Amino acid sequence: MGTFGYVAPEYANTGLLNEKSDVYSFGVLMLEAVTGRDPVDYGRPANEVSLVEWLKVMVGNRKAEEVVDPNLEVKPTTRALKRALLIALRCVDPESDKRPKMSQVARMLEADEFPLREDRRNRRSHASSVETESTKGGSMDMDIKVEKSES
Repeated sequence: MGTFGYVAPEYANTGLLNEKSDVYSFGVLMLEAVTGRDPVDYGRPANEVSLVEWLKVMVGNRKAEEVVDPNLEVKPTTRALKRALLIALRCVDPESDKRPKMSQVARMLEADEFPLREDRRNRRSHASSVETESTKGGSMDMDIKVEKSES
């Protein structure tokens, strides 16, 4: 059946695996690495038993810094932590069709930059200002299309 806590919801419900089932398990592994917690821990308060559900609440309440394993020798930067958590949370989406492919996860992890919400807003406002400049005779039309399609 698979290891409890790492099993994707669709597999637990149907017994059928798909391409995204392993992505879910990898997301759980990432969350475990960041927090130092087991995926399921009945020794914790009821709202903290499931690592995935607890993390969703903590990140939703903007308490990401509080989930880091206190035993880590080197603490991640806030940006690196948010990046890792956002990637992991995309991997553990309960709907398998909303999870990235493993190749996409690898690219996200390898990328020097991972757009956070505020970065996307800045890119959009930058694209708008570039668009305004390009209508005045600039030659940045290709850059605008690329930036807008990434959003």
